[in-house]
Amino acid sequence: MSQYLTIDVGGTNIKYALMNDNADILEQGEVPTPRTCLEDFEDAIAGIYDKYKEQGIAAVCMSAPGRINAETGYFHTSGALKYVSGICLPEHMKDRIPVPFTVENDAKAAALAELWRGAMKGFDSGSVITLGTGIGGSLILGGKLVRGNTYAAGEFSGISTRWDLPYGEGNSWASVSSTKALTDLYASKKGVAPEEMNGRIFFKDVEDKDPVALEVLDTFCESVATGIMSLQLILDLQRYCFGGGISNQPILLETINKKLDGIFEREVHTPASRPDVVKCAFGSDANLIGALYHYLYELKK
Repeated sequence: MSQYLTIDVGGTNIKYALMNDNADILEQGEVPTPRTCLEDFEDAIAGIYDKYKEQGIAAVCMSAPGRINAETGYFHTSGALKYVSGICLPEHMKDRIPVPFTVENDAKAAALAELWRGAMKGFDSGSVITLGTGIGGSLILGGKLVRGNTYAAGEFSGISTRWDLPYGEGNSWASVSSTKALTDLYASKKGVAPEEMNGRIFFKDVEDKDPVALEVLDTFCESVATGIMSLQLILDLQRYCFGGGISNQPILLETINKKLDGIFEREVHTPASRPDVVKCAFGSDANLIGALYHYLYELKK
């Protein structure tokens, strides 16, 4: 059975795993994501490959943020890692990584994992949404991932809530419904610096019934439910699957579902159908699994 090196590039860390054809994780780890320059980023990726190259790696399969040509690995945009924009990474690194090297958008990789063996398996239509620094999104129609005309389908972070204001200045869906938006709002309400707040602290306070935490959770889940409802009126999907670290908190999806129930109870004449809203099956490994699927079942000849 072949072995593959799968890599998931995040804003803070680069996670990696050695996998076989069945997506069994044989070994895994992580290194800090360089925020400096392209050369340092390439060194980090090549260093991970060098660690395993003597084991006969069949391919390197990466997921990363940005608007990416999934056939070539060209980064039209690259999220927070601006230095990768305008680069065809596999071509750029072919001398350092002389095996097949593929790149897929991180949110789309998560969707492929869920379609393959997770919460979207057997469903004809849906969306996998990852709550993190931004909002990773994907669209599934006819049981297949939709990438869009310019690979931008599912770029939910940029959905504006106020097009009459300068774009991105607190008026995008990511600015009100990402994990960062949640913790920043709670930090503001508690009078602490944003860097002193994180999801673990917030949900511990929710568990302890802190009234400010409960108020922020209510506001946040109302925003997420509103976004789902807007998408549902356009797409009429069967299921929405949520990933990202905070999706592991049962009260999050419980509250989102309660908010959606409230919308449908109030708006009895809405033409939208009530979709399933569930947790992703694979958690933090979804991007790694989906990156492997992309190579094995979409690109490998």
